[in-house]
Amino acid sequence: MKKQFCKTVLASILCVAGAMSLPAYADKSIPVADFFKKAQFSGRPVLSPDGQTMAVLVPRNGRFALAVIPLSSRQPKVVAADVDWDIVSPRWVNNQRLVFSLSRGSDVVMEDNDGGGLFAVNVDGSAFRKLVPTLKDARSGHIAYKPYSILSRVDDVSNDLIVVNNQRGRDAQLGASDVLRLDTTTGKTKLLTFDNPGKIGGWLLDHNNVIRVGVSNSVDPDNKRIKQTVYYRDGEGSAWKTIHQAYLDEGKEMHPLGFDFDNKTLLVAGRFNGRDKSAVYIWDFAKQTVGEMVADHPDADVSDLELDLQRKKLIGVNVEAMTPESIYFDEDYAKLDASLRASFPGQRVFFEWRGKNVVVVVRGDNNVGSVYFYDTEKKALEPIYVAKPEFEGKKLSAQKVINYTARDGLNIPAYLTLPEGTPAKNLPLVAYIHGGPHARDSYGYDPMTQLLASRGYVVFQPQFRMSTGFGWKHHTAGWKQWGLTMQDDITDGIENLVKQGIVDKNRVCIIGASYGGYATMYGLVKDPDLYKCGVNWVGVTDVKMLFTVNWSDMSGPYMDNIGTKMHGDPKTDDAYFHKVSAIENASKIKAPVLMAYGSEDIRVPLIHGEKMRDKLRSQGNTVDWMVFTGEGHGWAKESNRILWGESVLNFIDKYIGDNSPAAKK
Repeated sequence: MKKQFCKTVLASILCVAGAMSLPAYADKSIPVADFFKKAQFSGRPVLSPDGQTMAVLVPRNGRFALAVIPLSSRQPKVVAADVDWDIVSPRWVNNQRLVFSLSRGSDVVMEDNDGGGLFAVNVDGSAFRKLVPTLKDARSGHIAYKPYSILSRVDDVSNDLIVVNNQRGRDAQLGASDVLRLDTTTGKTKLLTFDNPGKIGGWLLDHNNVIRVGVSNSVDPDNKRIKQTVYYRDGEGSAWKTIHQAYLDEGKEMHPLGFDFDNKTLLVAGRFNGRDKSAVYIWDFAKQTVGEMVADHPDADVSDLELDLQRKKLIGVNVEAMTPESIYFDEDYAKLDASLRASFPGQRVFFEWRGKNVVVVVRGDNNVGSVYFYDTEKKALEPIYVAKPEFEGKKLSAQKVINYTARDGLNIPAYLTLPEGTPAKNLPLVAYIHGGPHARDSYGYDPMTQLLASRGYVVFQPQFRMSTGFGWKHHTAGWKQWGLTMQDDITDGIENLVKQGIVDKNRVCIIGASYGGYATMYGLVKDPDLYKCGVNWVGVTDVKMLFTVNWSDMSGPYMDNIGTKMHGDPKTDDAYFHKVSAIENASKIKAPVLMAYGSEDIRVPLIHGEKMRDKLRSQGNTVDWMVFTGEGHGWAKESNRILWGESVLNFIDKYIGDNSPAAKK
């Protein structure tokens, strides 16, 4: 079975599975480019609703094409390909038809990635239809770009999809949308929300495709705070009624997740009954509050629900803890999960199950991503492809989860990646700070982390206060703490590693993008003797400029309400803004800095970097400066990502590498 699969399918369009059996060994000479090159395969195979056909994105002439593989014959057929575009985001409409979008991929900078759109095709390549033009088509035709987001298939035979479009509400401050039924053969739509209860940003259907829940965010005219309103109706034609309201700045909003298959039981997530972390509940309509709790986690928010539409079962929830976890309600899924994990000890397993067929994705410390096919009847597990075969037989560095206590007693979780094959003693450290700051790092492959670890650096990624996903208290502990306790959390983690003897205190560098760029610059201000260098890309350099640079997209009701609570209020917090401005305190910076910005960045416009660069150079500091033309808030083009990786590595090597002056102290 395994041999035949590889012969008929993989050898013809995607056979790289043979490399999977190569032994792993420590290799610190992986080319920089290999870490940042796009994966050889995009996404993961998607099973048709009946589980009999697999849709796969495969490499073809430097692009990703869409192929379908009937699992009975294993004969692949490419059904959509283009010399100028990658096929992306394939989804099944029914067992015989798919939709997809287009992308320029990593060949172009952000400014030139004018894809998108929506297209449909049958599994035999017939009945192709353009449903939504690409952004390029919209621009050239001087028409508005009106994309759809897909809510649901209709059933296993209908050519229709249930979609959301914001055309009627495109000028609404906080989003407004409608639900439509889209015929993927004709492109015609039918509006399903004539009785839209308000400016709804999110919709939920029951299993009969009846619109039952709508979620709206609006600015309360009395206090200018953003209020969530959740609307519900009992069925088609029933009146909408409000079942929940909450201010977003209190963290008590509801996240409707889905209905059980009785179409009466609604499951929701949120922080109810005084809980710090979000959990999943059954909604009690009689009491208009949550009833039974069905899933929670001691360390992380839970706001996910998995369903099996064919078996009509609630499967369970996925939890984005420091390491991903799945909590299964269903015994069959729990057994399959345990069996697959036993086949891949120490790795993370994700799977899609249709009929007797399962697509399995496996990731681990030395596995960026491997995809398998599993037949539950024959108990046969077959390799399909690896995402980045250039890493096969080469050992990456293990990512560990650690916890430490900040100086005020708050627990801070963090990722620690130690260089493979090197004793964890007196090593150079790179503190790699995530953006947001209302965001978090995730477990898994990161090209910058693995590049630096491969060259002998410890990489430390703290989930400092303000990070999301670890409860409301952890998040709000960072409100208006830019440069203060948020910065102390980073310092405390580094000092903890120094005390353990893992890190050489004379060889520490801090790096990061966006907020991480701010933390880099302010770290150099606040702890000038701790860091020997800093790398800031697309970083904020003055917190108040988040509000005053009016060509940034960081504006509007969210910034006026929640933004002022998290980052400071420009009307009342001038003293705070002065204190935590990296630009205004730049005279304290000693270490050399590498800075890079995108010319088209509207999240953190170029002026943030230019002002800091000019200030540092005027006082004699060493500043390496780069601008990536056409890029936005990060680098989209593969060659730019590779160049950036090389630049960061060379810069860090110069100041804390084995041959640096710091290494000789």
